[in-house]
Amino acid sequence: MEAWESWLGERRLAVVATAGADGMPHAVPVEVVVDAGKAYVWCRASSVKARQAARSGTAAIVAYKNLDFVLLRGTARILTASDPSYERLTNAFLAKYERTETYGNDALIQITPERISART
Repeated sequence: MEAWESWLGERRLAVVATAGADGMPHAVPVEVVVDAGKAYVWCRASSVKARQAARSGTAAIVAYKNLDFVLLRGTARILTASDPSYERLTNAFLAKYERTETYGNDALIQITPERISART
């Protein structure tokens, strides 16, 4: 596991950014899980972030603490319950955030990094 993976995986919150069809950015705080070199955001498939990530195929995620940070930019893919890894990843969210409730989340945004900037 690379240093950025463990550092980002320890964060409680990050910010995911997607771009609208008009090019305007949309950035929102999210919970994040890191698995096998990819970052995941658990959300509703109908959310703006999921729809924009699906449309553009790109997303960025950033987290920071003091002067340390990780910024990932890359390809985005939407995973749903039909994906073989969906249950395992949603269970990782439930464990990390110590809850049993899904709060209506029914999709994951998978971000595969193409560019990584980090100071950890």
